Amino acid sequence: MKRVFVGAVLAAASLSLQVSAWADPPAQADVWIGVANTENGFLLDEDTGAAWMTGACLKPLSRAQRTGDVWTSENTEMVSVGRVDALLQQTFRLVISPSSASISVENRARGGAQQIDNVELKSCAVGACRDLINAPTC
Repeated sequence: MKRVFVGAVLAAASLSLQVSAWADPPAQADVWIGVANTENGFLLDEDTGAAWMTGACLKPLSRAQRTGDVWTSENTEMVSVGRVDALLQQTFRLVISPSSASISVENRARGGAQQIDNVELKSCAVGACRDLINAPTC
């Protein structure tokens, strides 16, 4: 049991160091994709692959990798669930295409990929994403 706890602490420390290493400021975000008429979604810098989850606060994600119009960000973190810490592994797939924008979230522990409905795509040109970019960091 002690080995498992020490391993979990080391993994969490390693992950937190990795996230801070790629958490570029979102001021260079090119596009926002998310649920229409909400702040829930993702900011993406298409030059670097830097990605952030938006909503009540701005959360840095692992760098997204591009394949055509699809950007994929694989994330692993320790989260608190009630009184227990758990390892959360999620893959976000963002389709950045004006004609077929979509978001899916894959979490093997939750039974696979889930498609997000009512997705909207916005260019961040000319300050369109300013409120999202200036949100407090989680």
